[in-house]
Amino acid sequence: MTTSFTASQASTFTEARARAVMHNVLADCMLVADAGLIKRETIQKWFDELSYAVTNNAVTSFQLQLKTPEGKRLALNYEVRDDGTVQEGAKGGGFDPYGFPRDTGVTVCLTYRQGAPNLEKVQAWLRERGWGPGGSLVEGDSSRDRAFSKDGYGVMRSKVGDW
Repeated sequence: MTTSFTASQASTFTEARARAVMHNVLADCMLVADAGLIKRETIQKWFDELSYAVTNNAVTSFQLQLKTPEGKRLALNYEVRDDGTVQEGAKGGGFDPYGFPRDTGVTVCLTYRQGAPNLEKVQAWLRERGWGPGGSLVEGDSSRDRAFSKDGYGVMRSKVGDW
């Protein structure tokens, strides 16, 4: 007798779960704005656009990037997970952007989920709002420091660079 086992994994993604998780990301974004590194209106706009992509299940990761006047690049890296492995429910924040010079640049960069059903729609929508190719992720030493989740769907946040 031959027996075989097949492992399958269902996605934990729902739009409601994604919205709940992104609420914590918004807290991180607003902390950067509160530190005076970017206008609240600008970061809110970027967050709304990023949230659209995430709630359409078209993103695998994204970064909130900082570049100091001296050229030092750092990022908060968010890895999207819909495999049920993220169960931690931390709150946003927990990092200190107040030590950065006021003229530190802030940007957002994302990587798309290849093969996502809504990918073309999301890319077109973001292009209409000024998003385009050419960004690059900040690379370097990273340390995972938080995760935000809702019923198995979540994002794992890491600090990239010398914080």
